Amino acid sequence: MKTDSKTFFFKRAFVLLLALLTLTACHDKMVDYKQTVRSGIATLPWPKEMEALFGEGDHAITHYAFSPGPKDWWTEIHFGGRYTLTMHVDVEIDYEKNLIVKYVSPPRFSLVEVGSLVRENGEIRGAKIADQWFFDEMRWKKLVEAKGDWSVIGLPVKNSLIPSFDEYVKICRAPK
Repeated sequence: MKTDSKTFFFKRAFVLLLALLTLTACHDKMVDYKQTVRSGIATLPWPKEMEALFGEGDHAITHYAFSPGPKDWWTEIHFGGRYTLTMHVDVEIDYEKNLIVKYVSPPRFSLVEVGSLVRENGEIRGAKIADQWFFDEMRWKKLVEAKGDWSVIGLPVKNSLIPSFDEYVKICRAPK
């Protein structure tokens, strides 16, 4: 079957239009996601408290827009030259308004102490964990009241740095 140039042009234009609509939809979803994350940072108390005490954090929502129901919000902060503090909480999302409506579970916290960095051919490939602790909102509130003094909740946070920890953090934060 022979295709004339007019039919070929319209088929090609249709395919390009579909590709453009798909790319626009993906872009719009990313814009919506980022707006929802900003809403969560403004709405949820813990991310702001974490950043006030320990510096800039990374924030994310797992399985955003994949299915109905609560989603897992997490905030993660690397600090002190050897620690990673993470908070998880289930949130309800209004996808039409790109808002975190409320949290629907208590927050869960963990603190990971990096013991050393794993290198392969001179490059950082990961970290060996020296210790890990889990704690609840009650202990978090005590920590906030104590302005980040970990001894108040019985955690032995050290003031010694792991060489190249900043490089490790950059790798952790890099797009995957």
